[in-house]
Amino acid sequence: MRVFIYLSLISISFILSSCGNRKVDVQCLSLQRDPLYSTVRHVRISPLADILELKSYYITSFMNCDSINGIVAYNYRLHSLDLIDIAGKGISSIALQKEGPDGIPGRISGICPVSKDSIWLYDGIGMYLVDGTGHVYDKIDFQDRENIIIETNYAMCTARFFYNKENTSLLYLTERDSFAIEEYDVRNKCIINKYPLSYSLVNPDGEQVYGDMYHPNVNFADEKIIYNYPYESSIYVLDMNSGEQSVITANSAFTSNIADKCTSNGYSVWERHRIENIHFFDVMYLPESQLFVRLHLSGVVFDARQPILSVLDGKSLYMSVFDKEFHTMGELKLEDRRYSLFTGWCALANSLLLFNDNSLSDSVDYDRLNVDIVTPAFTPFD
Repeated sequence: MRVFIYLSLISISFILSSCGNRKVDVQCLSLQRDPLYSTVRHVRISPLADILELKSYYITSFMNCDSINGIVAYNYRLHSLDLIDIAGKGISSIALQKEGPDGIPGRISGICPVSKDSIWLYDGIGMYLVDGTGHVYDKIDFQDRENIIIETNYAMCTARFFYNKENTSLLYLTERDSFAIEEYDVRNKCIINKYPLSYSLVNPDGEQVYGDMYHPNVNFADEKIIYNYPYESSIYVLDMNSGEQSVITANSAFTSNIADKCTSNGYSVWERHRIENIHFFDVMYLPESQLFVRLHLSGVVFDARQPILSVLDGKSLYMSVFDKEFHTMGELKLEDRRYSLFTGWCALANSLLLFNDNSLSDSVDYDRLNVDIVTPAFTPFD
């Protein structure tokens, strides 16, 4: 089997002036002319005037419920949640308060939607369950929140949290003496399980010798904890039912698979290390196709004469595809200078959404929010 990557582009434009009737314009184009044919849908939407346009979102989550097939994204400028319908039906916004009984004072670092009226949020201070109006109807104040790691940071890690409907519990990464996933019972307000995570095979003592890249990336799928370390290519899987843990060799054919060590401290030193080295992001699950995808960045030569943003946006982005048993199905180099490399993507039911937002792009569209939807598909070898 070989992997075929089908690309779909959905360009969503938001006109910020006051608007009346909503106009939707759909047309089909082609991004590639080869057996990996592409279907492109161009969608133009006039949103509500009070929704501020962003070119990309760095904290997102897939939402496939309540007739919504799209993503919920944190709008850090407005401190709100933007619900974006992938089919182009529209965009709506849930305003979040910073004070009062519905107050969420901190910047959101994690999103886990259960339904449109039940969305769990984490802001580094507490966990909040909000409805479709932004009303907070449940809140968890963690006494040891300094040990909780729920983060989406392009330089450090992508550690997501998860709501288990069956157990009415929340699962999230913690660091005390070592890394572990804690399971918190929402009804009884207590920790009911703890799942220890192993350190990386290339860093068995868990030393902070890779600059910013210290904490593991964490994701969840089918009663499994899937984690990996940004500085190397292996994937680690922990079965929460059996306690069995496995390590998968998931090397890239395009780049190095282990970052260089960085034993010096200081922001400028770590920034250069971040630029010159690879970075592996979290392993994301596509539930409809039962595939896993992982993105990673190449390293580039550090050039002190160039703006840092330009150097970072010049990195190459790669996507690896794995089946449900974590066999490698294929790897693809994505188009350079096209995507937001600051975690500007989101896993969907059977595809990956990436925001078109790169400072080096020659075709910047200031009037639209543009995304590519990359869908893995398979065909036998000829």
